[in-house]
Amino acid sequence: MTKMEELKARVEQVERSVFEHSLCPKKLDELLDMQGEISDIRELFLTQPFTGTTVEELEDLRFRILECEFNVHIFASEAMYQSTEEPMRRLNDLYETVSEGGGNQ
Repeated sequence: MTKMEELKARVEQVERSVFEHSLCPKKLDELLDMQGEISDIRELFLTQPFTGTTVEELEDLRFRILECEFNVHIFASEAMYQSTEEPMRRLNDLYETVSEGGGNQ
């Protein structure tokens, strides 16, 4: 499995967990584990050379990582009764950037 395939599989797992949380809320420790996982994925993405990978594939994966990161941060903040204003603004900015650029989603 290539690094790109590994990252995509890990992102899909976090995306699945985010969806599951929307159906049946997870405990705070599970949300914090998800937060750690998506942070690890982001760091790996930023440090890997993806020779032979298209810009579109990289941009799609970058978007998915950021979307997961913001969603998980929002869920964890809600579970700890903290403000979600900043991560929600950043998630909205991400969506606006994609819609303005005619991008991925």
